[in-house]
Amino acid sequence: MTVTFYLKHRPQAFKELDCTQAREELIKIFKSGKYPHAFLFSGPRGIGKTSAARIVAKSVNCLESKDGFEPCNECKNCLSITHGTNMDVFEIDAASNRGIDDIKELREKIKLSPSSLKYKVYIIDEVHMLTTEAFNALLKTLEEPPGHAIFVLCTTDPEKLPKTVVSRCQRINFKSADEKEITERLKKICELEKIDCEEKALKEISRLAQGGFRDAVKILGQVSVEGKVTLEEVKKTAGVLGDVQVLEFLSLLEKRNTKEALVWLDEAVEKGVNLRIFIEELLNKLRTLLLEKYGVFEKEETQVSFDSQEIKTLIEIFSKAYFELKYAVIPALPLEMAVIEWLEETGIKNTSEDSGDQDNKKEEENKKETKEAEEKIEAKQSPENKININIEEVVSRWPEILGKVKPLNHSVQALLKASRPLSFEGDFLILEVFYKFHKDQLETQKCRQIFEKTASEILNCDIKLKCTLKPVDRPAKPLPIIEEKIEPVFVSSESGSSRKVEQESGDDIIKLAEEIFN
Repeated sequence: MTVTFYLKHRPQAFKELDCTQAREELIKIFKSGKYPHAFLFSGPRGIGKTSAARIVAKSVNCLESKDGFEPCNECKNCLSITHGTNMDVFEIDAASNRGIDDIKELREKIKLSPSSLKYKVYIIDEVHMLTTEAFNALLKTLEEPPGHAIFVLCTTDPEKLPKTVVSRCQRINFKSADEKEITERLKKICELEKIDCEEKALKEISRLAQGGFRDAVKILGQVSVEGKVTLEEVKKTAGVLGDVQVLEFLSLLEKRNTKEALVWLDEAVEKGVNLRIFIEELLNKLRTLLLEKYGVFEKEETQVSFDSQEIKTLIEIFSKAYFELKYAVIPALPLEMAVIEWLEETGIKNTSEDSGDQDNKKEEENKKETKEAEEKIEAKQSPENKININIEEVVSRWPEILGKVKPLNHSVQALLKASRPLSFEGDFLILEVFYKFHKDQLETQKCRQIFEKTASEILNCDIKLKCTLKPVDRPAKPLPIIEEKIEPVFVSSESGSSRKVEQESGDDIIKLAEEIFN
């Protein structure tokens, strides 16, 4: 049977451990000859925690130890531990043996003396998966351990461990490896296995491994089957897209081609593209484009030309999608939602249609824009074509406007509720606000678009928003929302017209703040 690269090249001595910091700490401890009865190895997966635990078991039981602490890997004890056949070394997976009954069984067996070794060694992997009752049972054993037992607890999430358990162990942290460390490890394996591998391919494998030696060695084993290892072969095996494909996808986002972008994603999934790695490539490219804007990197000619704000928006959207991938029922769904969210953020609808319909659509849009421009010019030139409604009508229909804005954007509705219509200046509806924060928020492009579109539809005329700040010593009195039936009172404005405002208590500002900030 062929042994996989990872098992074949697993560290068998302290000096072979890949994690530099953990290696130095363990050598220092065992060189002194004073080692604790319990270790806690914490760190990300695939970094060498379990391998180090086996080396600990060999070190304390080796019959012909080198330098007094390094296992010889030749005596019967070392060989039996390496092959996993020794009855005094127990490897327990806490994910599947997490109950109190499993720990009680362990406590009964630990009382018995070792059958062939000097020390019984209990390696509990993913120890944070134990139940609370199991931890309590384990704690009693850790408090009063028999002299012939050593515990090695391994975990990827030490924060979930009870502090009482952590305090009774000597903790060794295994940090993620950097790409340079992984590349050096892969070079050694290539020399031993006589593998012809490109330098760029090794660096790509190191990047894909994300700090884990095990994943890096696994990828090397996969791509080395057919002989020479190339960068293209690594990307193909790992399901990685190149810069050309990433830029092609970004180009579709820039053009706001919703349909084509979603189809592109669907085809990528069918080809077996690793979506996690794809988002990483995408974010890396966006980072490069952003830093080019600020002169950190030399600008390169690309087929995309986002502005700084658009790049930052894309980074936020796809970063969120990256974290949602882990729990997604449908793998491609977070990415698809990210594409749709990007188009909604920019406020531009899908323009991807059949090529035959695009020309007709553009022609119709041009005619429509020309007609709208002519109507605007006529409206400016002729006084009788100005907005033909008064402020009283706006006030009377204000609850209706708020009611229609609320499902579109709850925060915008809350901001509008804290404001009140004041007057008209040409096409502009002057909205009186009482706090600078409200004014700044309402004047953002997103808020303006939502309000102007909704108000124009309800009032049947082209409404444009303009805010004026009127600081007061008391909180603004918001207008009634559409669901409430409150009798309004009339208040005269400076222009002599009347408006309706709601009579509410002074502490309504607290409710308003809750609505704005959810």
